[in-house]
Amino acid sequence: MSDIIHLEPNMVPAQLRGAYAGRKFKAMVCETVTIPRTAGLWDGGSRETYTAIEFETGREVTLSSTAAPDDRSRRDNTVTLRPGFCVVEHSTFCGTDSGLTFYVHPANAATLLPAPAAELSEHESIVLTATRCYKSSYGGKDRYQMARDDVQFNAAKLAAFPSRDQWDAAKAALIAKGLLNKAGAITTAGRNASR
Repeated sequence: MSDIIHLEPNMVPAQLRGAYAGRKFKAMVCETVTIPRTAGLWDGGSRETYTAIEFETGREVTLSSTAAPDDRSRRDNTVTLRPGFCVVEHSTFCGTDSGLTFYVHPANAATLLPAPAAELSEHESIVLTATRCYKSSYGGKDRYQMARDDVQFNAAKLAAFPSRDQWDAAKAALIAKGLLNKAGAITTAGRNASR
């Protein structure tokens, strides 16, 4: 299966959202989806439900096991995606809504996928990865210090690591490209560019 691609809410057509009113959306381009035998069942406050949606009309076809919830004959079900349809997974993890994941056939990928990310310099890539991986500060250290600490024993990575001024310049460039917001937090486009 391919990488997860994060989506801005305005990128998701209304007919694919169904009754979901949240703002968490992802997509995966693939040709098959395996729906686990536990789909639709609650376990420890977690559950995944799956629905097939027709792109053009938003017509839904529920993909659930025909077995009763306590039936031991439930099995994983592999669904082959057809052009014009996608499978939508709605996840709840430990009581928290995790949003919708769209499993999209390659023929329909352009419908949901964002434009390709801009090319990044080495320093921009380092700053973007650190922003995705670290809190803004922890234990009295900021992201720059935490990222530098992680490479201090790797001579090649340390030699390529930006100075504080280069870090700040790369951060400003990422904000200008829309990969970080004005506060320096990663955006949806930034998550996709840092994969």
